[in-house]
Amino acid sequence: MFNILLKQTLQTELSAWFIPLCLLIGLVGAWILYSKKAPWSKTVNRLLFGIRASLLTLICFFLLGPLLNRIDFTNEDPIAVIYIDNSSSINEDSIASLKGSLNEISNRLDAQGLEVKYRDLNGYITDLDDISFNNESTDLGNGLKSIKQDFEQQNLAAVILATDGIHNYGSSPQYLTLNYPIYSIGIGDTVPEKDLSIKRLNYNKVVYQGNRFPMIVDVFNNGYVGERISVSISKNGKIIESQSLLLTGDQQINSFEFILETEELGVETYTASIATMEAESSTSNNSRRAFVETVDSKQKILIAAKSPHPDIKALNSIISAKEGTEVSIYINELTNEEPEGPFDLVILHQLPSTEGLSPWLSNWIEKSNTWFITGTGDLTSVNSLNQVVSYNNRGQSDNVIGNLNPGFDLFTLDQSLINRAANYPPLKGAFGLFDVNEDATIYLYQKLGIAETDRPLLSILNADERKEAVFSGSGFWKWRLQESGQYGSPDLFDELFGKFIQFMATKDDKRNFRVSTIQSTYYENEGVEFSTEVYNQLFEKVYDYNIDMRITDAEGNTSEYNYVNTKNENYSITGLKAGIYQYVASSSIAGKREVVSGTFSVEKLALEDIDLTANFQLLRSISRNSGGQFYKSNETEKLVDDIESLNSRPIARSNISLDPIIDNPWFAALLILLLSIEWFTRKYNGSY
Repeated sequence: MFNILLKQTLQTELSAWFIPLCLLIGLVGAWILYSKKAPWSKTVNRLLFGIRASLLTLICFFLLGPLLNRIDFTNEDPIAVIYIDNSSSINEDSIASLKGSLNEISNRLDAQGLEVKYRDLNGYITDLDDISFNNESTDLGNGLKSIKQDFEQQNLAAVILATDGIHNYGSSPQYLTLNYPIYSIGIGDTVPEKDLSIKRLNYNKVVYQGNRFPMIVDVFNNGYVGERISVSISKNGKIIESQSLLLTGDQQINSFEFILETEELGVETYTASIATMEAESSTSNNSRRAFVETVDSKQKILIAAKSPHPDIKALNSIISAKEGTEVSIYINELTNEEPEGPFDLVILHQLPSTEGLSPWLSNWIEKSNTWFITGTGDLTSVNSLNQVVSYNNRGQSDNVIGNLNPGFDLFTLDQSLINRAANYPPLKGAFGLFDVNEDATIYLYQKLGIAETDRPLLSILNADERKEAVFSGSGFWKWRLQESGQYGSPDLFDELFGKFIQFMATKDDKRNFRVSTIQSTYYENEGVEFSTEVYNQLFEKVYDYNIDMRITDAEGNTSEYNYVNTKNENYSITGLKAGIYQYVASSSIAGKREVVSGTFSVEKLALEDIDLTANFQLLRSISRNSGGQFYKSNETEKLVDDIESLNSRPIARSNISLDPIIDNPWFAALLILLLSIEWFTRKYNGSY
């Protein structure tokens, strides 16, 4: 690539007719200064006159905003990119010969006038010796798309792709639309070797303490038909479950299902392993680790009712369907034993009655989030227990249906289901005077036929200490029954009350310092991302606090980090090896040292160990779709001959630039030089 200056012209922002005026100003200014009698000779006076006239003329000229218009010609050589798969699936025996072949290709292309650039899966490199074949995954498509973007406006002649075709991460490159031909070189062996490998582990990332959970191990068999294999699950180096199976089909996936029990809180490591068989080509893919986070006990919800009612069954069906939630039901005078707390939510159906509440139930109401379903009787006793709504109804009722508040924003609902509410049958709602707490939020209003009212049907108060809600009526079981009969499933009912119950049972986190990982499990090639929240005394988010963090691995090795929480960016740590980690974060807030802790795990990606058979069919497809060709590793000379036959030519480009002259430091130097000469001459001849 070389540049040639074709043309250079001068222009000004103002009209060029002002240039003679600049010259006139320079001459007049010099004449005024040097027309008087001077102590030096006429020759010196003429010299000073010329310098001052030139100086004033240049200054006036610069005020016109002169611009230098340049047209440069660029001759751009054709470019060839050698894209190398540097994953660990590339056979070590073929690496040296591969580098030699690529060096030879590079030299021949360079001799033909092509500019050669190198790229691997991670980015561009300057020398083939800088490549380390240790990537744990292969994403060919990302690199090919990146090359397309990087050289979109350049003279890209061809891309040489050297790979075994084992693509195991990201979107498939097979159907990419590219604007350059790909000449692919197949590396490795396409004949499968005898091998057993764990293709994947399927399991729940999060389980509740005391629960059993399934773990499914998918094993791929190649070459061991008629032989029995053994698969085991171990924890802390001890086998806890094992199974064996007689393999009946070749190149098939066989699934082993294990039912495991959780024990300790936090993240636990389970290792699935296949017993090594004779003549296996690789044993690195015979084991994989799973990281399971065991969390504390379930949410506990109590439904206490005056008497049996269909509403209770409707609520129980929603609560029981949610994983991690436990429901207890207490019916006045029918349930003998008091339910065991503590409770995250207490639901009272037509309680308290005229007889009041049991002392144990009153105790839980004071400690827990509560939801009153009032019914339509005398609500005086309800007034004394809730802070949401006060009634004066004298046992009167109306037939009402629910009308969703369009401004409700405590949680979101599926808008596509809302239209189902139009077919809900009416239920009995409390009628009378309502005094609603000004801090309460109306979830559902009462609707009489087609007439909308501002009377609350379901109201929520999200107070500092706990949450309270009041449903002014009862009988919503009819809504669930109607929707199930008409649509086959009560999706809207479950959405309306399921999310509401989840909101009510969730206790707000009032800590003013919180640090947590975005995910509980990461892969080695990902950054572990920490979300940091700091609140002031008014519980407003604040930023620019100094956070200290210690991260400890399973062997007890500790690393220390320090960062500042910002508004738009989470803190990320990269380079952690596979394993379980504990973190402790601390910060000084309002003069007090706040500390939080947690755990996370990092998994080994290890995708390159799963499949070791080269896939030349993928490479043929990529090359064919892009207008290139496929070559085996011993056909590199033909590859270079084909690229040379393209007869790629340099591209001539012109570049027009318009630069202000005043930005050029040489012109500033000229002004300083003229001023210096004038000053020195006057000084030397006896004047200032």
